[in-house]
Amino acid sequence: MFGRHRTCGFSLIELMIAVAIVGILAAVGIPAYENYMRRAASVDGYLQFGALRTRLTEFYASNGVLPATFIEIGLPPASGSAYGGDAGTYEEVFGATSAVWGRVEYQPKPPHGYAFVLRSTDSPDIGLHFQIKVENGTVRVRCTINEIRERAPYVPAQCRGGR
Repeated sequence: MFGRHRTCGFSLIELMIAVAIVGILAAVGIPAYENYMRRAASVDGYLQFGALRTRLTEFYASNGVLPATFIEIGLPPASGSAYGGDAGTYEEVFGATSAVWGRVEYQPKPPHGYAFVLRSTDSPDIGLHFQIKVENGTVRVRCTINEIRERAPYVPAQCRGGR
């Protein structure tokens, strides 16, 4: 008459353990996912600069010097300046919006080069630098984060080591 009573469902301890596991996975997974999404969105700046690289090389081949302004590269006129060179918003310069990039700077770096810099819209500032130099009559471009390790998770792999 008094047989075993069978219980159904989960105990409170089991539910608490399951919630704790989900919390730990979320704490690890969400930041990694956000970094991945930001890195994926930052690639558009890298690709936009790829097209500019061709223009820079052609300009140098025709004129024997690097262009000094946005207009000489075939970009719209600058709406501002930074570090002695042209500057503008990403949308003004490239005609496209970006989830990551907000400002574009073209900084003179004497004696034989420039830095084309993409600045991010929010924190941390990614500051992707394309260093443009003339060496032995050839235009050399190097993508770098200026050895600021905090920027590395957010940029394309080609720019982490300064290649």
